[in-house]
Amino acid sequence: MAYFADLSFYQYGGGQEALNIGWLQRGYGFDTMIPAEDTLDLLWNFCSFKVMQARGGHFCDLCAVPEPVYVERNGVRLLLGTAEIRVFSAESNAQSLLRTLSAVESGGLLFLRKSFVPVSVYAAPTMIYHYVQAHYYKPPDEFLRALREGPKPPSREYFDLIKKLDLEE
Repeated sequence: MAYFADLSFYQYGGGQEALNIGWLQRGYGFDTMIPAEDTLDLLWNFCSFKVMQARGGHFCDLCAVPEPVYVERNGVRLLLGTAEIRVFSAESNAQSLLRTLSAVESGGLLFLRKSFVPVSVYAAPTMIYHYVQAHYYKPPDEFLRALREGPKPPSREYFDLIKKLDLEE
């Protein structure tokens, strides 16, 4: 699997407007946390409604022996590393930008990309569930906030946003 820094612009699957989350690879550090069960529940829910299905699969190269990652939760078994998820922020892009700018102390130059989806979109591999659960990966706070507060599958609002991004299966 390719490595992409958290919150960098998504470029893996084409022209979608999204920010990368959880594209981890051995040799690149990441923040850690002990995952809360509600975070794992939310990630599991998103991984159950995957998008961008790949033709092959990816192993976890953070594990001692890289091999396919199967996980089970509540009697359901998933193969991870074969697709992606999308998580949508509950706040508008403008609100997110204002919050980000208020946290920045430098007077740096900022370039904005125009998006036809009025909220922040995060793109993550389904392997994110394994990374959080087994390797204690801590995604950025804004992603965790979107996971908790944004539209979730199987809501109509969530699938309307997926359709807007042309990610329907």
